[in-house]
Amino acid sequence: MKTQETTHNSKQNSFRIITSLMLSWLLGTASVCLAAGNTWTEKAPMPTARSLLSASAVDGKIYAIGGRKTNGSSASSAVEQYDPATDTWTTKAPMPTARQWLSTSAVNGKIYAFGGSPRTYQPAFSTVEEYDPATNTWTEKAPMSAARLVHSTSAVDGKIYVIGGFVRPGVWTEELATSDVEEYDPATDTWTQKAPMPTVRGFLATSVVNGKIYAFGGATAAGGTILSTVEEYDPTTDTWTTKASMPKARATFSSTSAVNGIIYVIGGASGGSGLSIVEAYDPATDTWTEKTPMPRARGFSATSAVNGKIYAIGGSLGSPWHGISMVEEYEAIFIPADFKRDGIVDIKDLSILIENWGQNEPLVDIAPLPFGDGTVDALDLEILMSYWGQRVEDVVAHWALDETEGVVAHDSIGNNNGTLHGEPLWQPTGGKFAGALEFDGIDDYVSTDFVLDPAKGSFSVFAWIKGGAPGQVIISQRDNIDGRTTNPGSTWLWADSSYGRLMTRLMHPPFDPLMSESVITDGQWHHIGLVYDYIGLCRYLYVDGAEVAKDTDVVGGVGSDGGLYFGAGKYLGAAGFFSGLIDDVRIYRRPLSAEEIEALAQ
Repeated sequence: MKTQETTHNSKQNSFRIITSLMLSWLLGTASVCLAAGNTWTEKAPMPTARSLLSASAVDGKIYAIGGRKTNGSSASSAVEQYDPATDTWTTKAPMPTARQWLSTSAVNGKIYAFGGSPRTYQPAFSTVEEYDPATNTWTEKAPMSAARLVHSTSAVDGKIYVIGGFVRPGVWTEELATSDVEEYDPATDTWTQKAPMPTVRGFLATSVVNGKIYAFGGATAAGGTILSTVEEYDPTTDTWTTKASMPKARATFSSTSAVNGIIYVIGGASGGSGLSIVEAYDPATDTWTEKTPMPRARGFSATSAVNGKIYAIGGSLGSPWHGISMVEEYEAIFIPADFKRDGIVDIKDLSILIENWGQNEPLVDIAPLPFGDGTVDALDLEILMSYWGQRVEDVVAHWALDETEGVVAHDSIGNNNGTLHGEPLWQPTGGKFAGALEFDGIDDYVSTDFVLDPAKGSFSVFAWIKGGAPGQVIISQRDNIDGRTTNPGSTWLWADSSYGRLMTRLMHPPFDPLMSESVITDGQWHHIGLVYDYIGLCRYLYVDGAEVAKDTDVVGGVGSDGGLYFGAGKYLGAAGFFSGLIDDVRIYRRPLSAEEIEALAQ
């Protein structure tokens, strides 16, 4: 027993010593702000301009449903499908009951539309209709027990919860806010009354994270008090809990959206004006962070998330609240090691990791990326340190290649997941950091969709490799054929065919390849990289943290919009397939400094 106790104390003391050394070093290091990395992009407009609509996503496509075109007009029955992959809209079968102020939710590939009203000051509906995108048909379902509008719905475990809203029993009658909650089961087409929300309100929004529903903001009545209230509903216990209030009180946002466990409250209205504010709520820490605002302030819009991106659809810019067709895409980027979700990787994040050391804490257990291994340990500490000092707005993508199975190489920063081809092998403990991916040199490779155009700005790309042979390719960008036009790709990182020296063919032709004298195929781990400086029109090659080659003449202007290959040339030629290990591939949207590159290689 004494021996076991001595061993336990020894481990504790060793950990304290390591922690103290790291804390001493980190306290002298500047923290880095990461909050600015979240971006907005305008997309193809909705065919029918409208506000007071709702939206739901099924199989990667968003369905914009109902609403109204202008203030005072009759409600719309329009249903239009948006495909984020192609940025296109398709008109679908109209909803049988035209309505505004409705709410929709999706369960098992079908969308359910609840309540609403036909026109301003008209009685509310109790109507429920089911839309099947596979057949483009509508079916009437069991109505709600009480008619209502400006409510919100969210789905958990195959059931939909209708929350709050206003009751308007007759024409031009007073609207009465409600706190009622009803559970709808699509499998049985039945309704069950649930515990009411603590705060009576309409014009609210709800979203789901980890099986719990969060209700945000709203108003006590039409023209009443605008709320910042946040309340959490747990369907398993049928109970409500008050959470941290929104920094900005607001109403008339049709929905919020959740990405990676964070809920984003977007736009809305307060008084007679639309809002552009975006605030992110983290249920794990019960905290709020302000994010990049919408380019155009608006309320009465709908939002929906697909593949980690949020789409704000339609709405109104302000009084007199006419509908618009605008669609904007929000990409929420975050660093996995930012445990506080405050935009800064600093001593606070390290403290959280230390507090959870040895435990199964999903928030902190990030390694191996993307899902962790059930224990907070040295692997998670390595990931945290690898992000220290990097701004999130600079990171385009990061493929840690730490998976243990499957055919997807996850991008832990954005949505540039790669697909495995052939039979490359996951090596969970064989990487430079945690796992790596082993290629056979015959037909193994990873492909991604378009990540960046090298002619449109500076960038840096780095990876760890072990093995390979002369003439084999580590990273290339394939050609992209658009009609009769071919946008040629190029080989970004390659071992030359004579001696296995690092070289690049970026923007070749017409510019000559850039060759180093550093052999990278000697069977040892090497950190290799390419930096392109858009301002200086110059390429740089790096091996193990040191610059090994740079251009003497200007190079630039040769773009490509093809996807990437890891472990293969752009033509997938037999000689180019890589035989060895590739680990920790990172792309940045700026030229890293020599000091940053040296730190990455350590």
